[in-house]
Amino acid sequence: MKWFKLYTDLAQHPRLRILAFEDRWHYVSLMCAKADGTLDEAPALRDKMLSVHLGLSAVEMDAVKDRLMDVELITEDWDIINWDDKQSADATGAARKRRQRARAKLPKQENIETRIKNKEQSVTVTGQSRDSHGTDNRFTEFYDAYPKKVGRGAAEKAYKKIKESDHALVMQDLRRRSWPEDRKFIPNPSTYINQTRWLDEPDSASTKNNSGDFYV
Repeated sequence: MKWFKLYTDLAQHPRLRILAFEDRWHYVSLMCAKADGTLDEAPALRDKMLSVHLGLSAVEMDAVKDRLMDVELITEDWDIINWDDKQSADATGAARKRRQRARAKLPKQENIETRIKNKEQSVTVTGQSRDSHGTDNRFTEFYDAYPKKVGRGAAEKAYKKIKESDHALVMQDLRRRSWPEDRKFIPNPSTYINQTRWLDEPDSASTKNNSGDFYV
């Protein structure tokens, strides 16, 4: 399919506004014929093709030509006056498409430093929270205080999912608990986090839980 540029002031062109609406359409249709090469055919064949293209009889064709020539939009040979001025250097958009394909081949920039402000939380374009260092510091404080040092990776992954406001509650819970001497009765730190154990209500006395839970 061939394309051509339809210049933006077409609707307000003073010479076109002189014409009736049907002749304005005839002019646009002639521009299409110019773009697909119809106007470059031999005169006899060209006139027959234009008659079909415009849907006009020979008599009607002559009348349309006269009206368009009167406002200096076409020549005696039906050619569009100042056609080249109405077209860009890249009328088909091929250059634009080549530029788009070239951009698509560029490697993705995964570490763009541009930051987007958000009302709730500022994040980088990569989607990483600006608060990531704060989360790391809070987890380190938690892990240092937790009495059982196992499964650090799983615990850190779980800790990043909790709310920042819960950190103070976690640390408060760690300080108030009476931990059993036997570490096997202390849950892994990831279990403690995933089960939100800091929300448990402590018993009034420290007793051993036969299910393997920790003392409170």
